[in-house]
Amino acid sequence: MRPIEKYVQAMENKDFAGLAGLFTEDGRICDYCTNNTSAQKEYHIYGREAINMFFRNKFGFRQYSIAEAEVVNDTQAEFIANFGGYNVMAIATVREVDENGLIQNLTVRPK
Repeated sequence: MRPIEKYVQAMENKDFAGLAGLFTEDGRICDYCTNNTSAQKEYHIYGREAINMFFRNKFGFRQYSIAEAEVVNDTQAEFIANFGGYNVMAIATVREVDENGLIQNLTVRPK
């Protein structure tokens, strides 16, 4: 299974530990989708542990989920991102992977 497919699966299942395990120790997620439900306009999460903690909270408090995900090629998936009730059409792109297939850099942008 490709890294983007694993990412979508972990996000759909709200599996924060599995999601974090897809990234290198210093992997990063940069999410540029506007979240009009708070002052936070984008997220930059650095490191496997930070990814784990961030999504544990977001999933646990039902503040982030995805729906209608579709993998469109080897590195990209499109989905509806839900930020605490606010929906954004988004596209996730795996920018870099290491020699073991772990994600080093992933971005999420509005579509």
